[in-house]
Amino acid sequence: MGMIVAFTPVDKASAMVSLFKSSVEIEDMDVPRRVVIKPLQGADAKARGEELARLLGRHRPTKQAIDQALGVDAGTAPSTIYFRLAMPAADALPWEQLYVEPRGFVALDARWPIARVARRVHEVAQRTFEAPLRIVAVLSAADRDGVPQLDALATAIVAARLQGLAVGLHVITGDPAVTARVEELADPGVTVETIATDPVAVVRQIAAARAHLLHVLCHGGYAAPGVMGLSFATRRDFLSRAKAGRVAVSVDMMAAALKREDQGEGPWLVVLAACETANAAAAPSTAHELVNSGVPAVIGMRRVVDLSATDAFCARVYPELLAMVAAAVAAADGSPHHRIEWAPALTAPRLAAAGGEPASEDGWSDPVLYVQQEHLLVYTPAAADPHARERAALRDRLAEYELFAKTLDPRSTPKEIIATVTKEITRLRKALSEVEA
Repeated sequence: MGMIVAFTPVDKASAMVSLFKSSVEIEDMDVPRRVVIKPLQGADAKARGEELARLLGRHRPTKQAIDQALGVDAGTAPSTIYFRLAMPAADALPWEQLYVEPRGFVALDARWPIARVARRVHEVAQRTFEAPLRIVAVLSAADRDGVPQLDALATAIVAARLQGLAVGLHVITGDPAVTARVEELADPGVTVETIATDPVAVVRQIAAARAHLLHVLCHGGYAAPGVMGLSFATRRDFLSRAKAGRVAVSVDMMAAALKREDQGEGPWLVVLAACETANAAAAPSTAHELVNSGVPAVIGMRRVVDLSATDAFCARVYPELLAMVAAAVAAADGSPHHRIEWAPALTAPRLAAAGGEPASEDGWSDPVLYVQQEHLLVYTPAAADPHARERAALRDRLAEYELFAKTLDPRSTPKEIIATVTKEITRLRKALSEVEA
């Protein structure tokens, strides 16, 4: 990470701001300054973003680091500005709306994505990737149509396959319309199962699906009084047109199901298409708490959002995410190890949502990305061994021909067919021996 601005609480109203990390040496960067944190007064996103810039400007090293970062030329590779917000009042501020003259809204420029670092540090275990990439989509929000997000995911995986990335999609839902749509897609790489009817069984379903990317359409809120969580609708809820789902899963329960670091597993990224899952106004948000528990990265929604907005975000962000994964696992530089930084994937969806009025139409700032301080490291065995895929393909093809040869009756099969099959088996064995040498 190039830059991390940290807010450490002093009391309920104030924090020590410091430049926790910088890609360039800044004088006194480790010397903090006390600032008062209070709700923003701006009438629109631009005014609020300027307030945020003034707040950061009170710490000279932070202002200097941001000014230097914003001075790079167009076309420069992304340099994410991260905020480590251990103080709830600071975490509740809309940092994604940061506005600095003359650049404007920082997060709407591909050079300067904005994301947040979890207050608790966990080591992010290396993930070993072997195709296909598994997307698991839990599409089960009561009284909400999950079909548009299913279609967006299906479209994104088709495009990713054309780029050479093998992708599968597994759907968990209580919505009969979503189930029917999966069947209509008739894609063997897209599967579906009915969501369970109790919290323990639901988290077991999610864990068993072993997602690389986990997408969740549900309702945010509380699993119990004072306990943040997610609400899922069962098939019965959909059939009865219930307004709320009967399965409430606490953040702790979800985190325990997702965190499988000891096995080098667990999702690389979780996307919560659910209201207020990144809202830290009253308590640490669901997204933040999942990352605090060890999940490498989570995107949540800061405010109450319309379903159409999350549908649009889903359609826009997954092409970016999958292109990022495809580039990493393709290992074009010959290295089997690649770090994935998710923050740049949010720029294009933000720009599309902002349209021509980002100051007044500020829904583009609702998606909030929380990450661990360490970027995800993905190891691709096929890149370490460039002949691995070729060997696997040859072995599969040889096994097919050898099995086919066993079915041929020499008394009834034309000799030319037997000769052709025998010749192909000989060719495949030779080719396999060459790549195994």
